[in-house]
Amino acid sequence: MSKPTALIVEDDRDIVALFRHVLDVAGYQTEIMLNGKEAMSRLEGFQPNIVLLDLQLPGMSGIEILSRMRADDRLKNVPVVVITAYAPYADSLPVEPDLLLLKPVDIHQLSSLVQRLQATQGGLSESVHDKVTGLYTFPFFKIRLTFALERIKQAEFRQFGVLFADVSKINELKLKMPPEEVNSFFRKLADHFKATLRPTDTMAWSLDNEFFLTLIEEIPSPEVPLRIAGRVRDSMRKFLETNDYGMNLRTNLGVLLCDFEYEDINQILRDIDIARSYLREGLYTNPSVFDREMLQKK
Repeated sequence: MSKPTALIVEDDRDIVALFRHVLDVAGYQTEIMLNGKEAMSRLEGFQPNIVLLDLQLPGMSGIEILSRMRADDRLKNVPVVVITAYAPYADSLPVEPDLLLLKPVDIHQLSSLVQRLQATQGGLSESVHDKVTGLYTFPFFKIRLTFALERIKQAEFRQFGVLFADVSKINELKLKMPPEEVNSFFRKLADHFKATLRPTDTMAWSLDNEFFLTLIEEIPSPEVPLRIAGRVRDSMRKFLETNDYGMNLRTNLGVLLCDFEYEDINQILRDIDIARSYLREGLYTNPSVFDREMLQKK
């Protein structure tokens, strides 16, 4: 299996050497670009698994590179870690990176991040979109989840949420339908899942476990994700009311609130599985909001 690739775009050779060492240890094959214009030219024929990008570069600024990447269908999903010594730049970026680190960079933090990414990346050479639903694949969702967790570890007062939704009796339904009808069912259900969410949200489909997920990046209060979950439930319910094949299908929805005390995304995914089982058993109202402490006490 080939190594994942990382592109380091930084003009300080000492910092480059440090970053390269961290990425090499984490199992990445690295390329170095010291000039912004040359880096953009390289990206025209190269799709790395991650980009570490300085903002102050000769030739072309890191801001321009990030903007061009986000506008390019081939590159827009490549994770970008912006690194800068100037905090004011961080607050005025026209395009949001996946993660922003201020110099001097905490090397232990960077090392931890790239090692977690190495464990979750399925390779961006494969499609990041599920063929049936058109949503993001579960491996790609785990990459975004890794960055979301890293961001709140930098700001311990913040939270993000993961909304999850599945359909009761789905295995029984699959026994009654041919595969092409099952795919059509999930494709249309995915459209109703997306209907009340923002197009920019990271919405995904877990093929193995057959449930939907999306990241809710900003959580001003627990009531906000509950309202979002309620709207999603109602939209999906409309579809199921006319397409339940006499089985009384229902959608189970919940939101897991995630804070900095989660050590890794595996703990988050474990708690989502626990919360899904509680909803299926009818132990909580549908939808419900869960958090780490609540699930530990249960």
